[in-house]
Amino acid sequence: MIYMNTSLAELLSDRYQYEEIVGFRKTYDLPTYTGDIDSLYYFVNHSAKKNRFRKRFDEAMDIAKKILESYENEKTNLPGVYR
Repeated sequence: MIYMNTSLAELLSDRYQYEEIVGFRKTYDLPTYTGDIDSLYYFVNHSAKKNRFRKRFDEAMDIAKKILESYENEKTNLPGVYR
């Protein structure tokens, strides 16, 4: 999936949804339940081993990938930096 031009409001909404899914009753086996970039990378790269059968795992994975893709796109295409 390609998510481009995601607004800040959409990203914050997605982060909130992600945190609600993985933080609900602390049923996911994660080191932290926050939606910061490092936690999202950990979730995408390592969580399938222990969490793939958890409720709404696929939805949380899609949201995490969407946020990370937007982050990577912004990191490599900074509009104020001329090369």
